[in-house]
Amino acid sequence: MGSARHVLLVEDDPLVRMTLVEGLADSGFDVLEAEDAETALCVLAHHPEIELLLTDINLPGADGFALARAARVIRPDLPVIYASGRFRQAEPGRGLPDAPFLAKPFSVACAAATIAGAMRADG
Repeated sequence: MGSARHVLLVEDDPLVRMTLVEGLADSGFDVLEAEDAETALCVLAHHPEIELLLTDINLPGADGFALARAARVIRPDLPVIYASGRFRQAEPGRGLPDAPFLAKPFSVACAAATIAGAMRADG
């Protein structure tokens, strides 16, 4: 792989976040991290190199759906991937229609493949 692809991971569980950051880095991604939507929006605003947002849906404060909508105001073409163990993907109208969904628990390899696919689809 050439230069690292930049991902913003938003996950409130520190152990899950650490595992994903390390695993995705091993898969060739440069991962910035945040534990909530407010922090994520600050990171996104200050790091134009971010190419994709991977966010848990269940976050303290604003949920992943609200985060994704706010992120798209800052960066309209930013690919988004949702992740959650407590969400029914079929729930209509909550998320961005073009955002894939990772059901927890998922492997780092599955996350890396989904991210790579979303980045390819985006150009």
